[in-house]
Amino acid sequence: MGYWGTIVVARPDGLLSRVRELGFRDRWVRELGDGWQLLETTGWNDPPDLCGPSRELADSTEFPAFTAYVSDGSCAVISASVPGRTGALTHLWDTDGPCGAFTHSPDGKPEPAGRTVGAVADELREWAAAAGLTPDAARLHAVIAQDGERTDADDLVFALVKALGLPRIGRTLPWAFDIDTRPFRLVTDETFGLGLQARSRALRTDTPEAWVPATIALERDLWDALYDRDTDVDALAGRLLDVLDLYDDRDPSSEGGVLGELFPSLRDGTLNPDSPGNDRQWADGRATG
Repeated sequence: MGYWGTIVVARPDGLLSRVRELGFRDRWVRELGDGWQLLETTGWNDPPDLCGPSRELADSTEFPAFTAYVSDGSCAVISASVPGRTGALTHLWDTDGPCGAFTHSPDGKPEPAGRTVGAVADELREWAAAAGLTPDAARLHAVIAQDGERTDADDLVFALVKALGLPRIGRTLPWAFDIDTRPFRLVTDETFGLGLQARSRALRTDTPEAWVPATIALERDLWDALYDRDTDVDALAGRLLDVLDLYDDRDPSSEGGVLGELFPSLRDGTLNPDSPGNDRQWADGRATG
């Protein structure tokens, strides 16, 4: 499976995270130099509405903001906003018509309209100038036009960020705890985790069992705490045990509890072993300094 997620570039006061409308799983945060940061996040709205949150972020930081949503590494949409004005939702790649493969806007929101490469390049040069950056005009145009060999859309978004004139692409900032290891991945695992189950269950019923809201709240709090050095990790682990008890209470006849049902070989470590850090190594491969 290719890259899915939202990429945000802004100049915040503090850490660029918790841009709720764009996602809550704030996995990677990077320093770009001169106060600029880049966030990679995902959430429950696929695809998210980029334009509104992009302008709100620009208004709140009083600096331009750039957002992109990548669909399976195949294509993306972007919005480049400045305080008081929302950038157009633009499809990349290509720019000149609607996407034939993916939906790029939430229900009720218009899909990106076709635009020329020149119009997109002009808009992004103006955005960079408003941000106090000096873009590489030739490189910017080449990336938008996708000159050269076919490249994954997420790589092209990072190439676009560099062409806008940001000083560097930094390595990912360290976490307060490893959210990808046990016990936390019992909730946060994107394929098997209880968080995904709870959010799906909440959409299907108006009266969910007690484990559903407790799990949703814990999952969000885990991601909120990921970059907080004052995080009480033991308290979060204790809440996770409470959630597992609630999950087991929904069906007292279940043998082996949640561990036996969802992760039958967890005890011997053969299923979902602790993260070796490969995801971070891959992410840091994008760093330029």
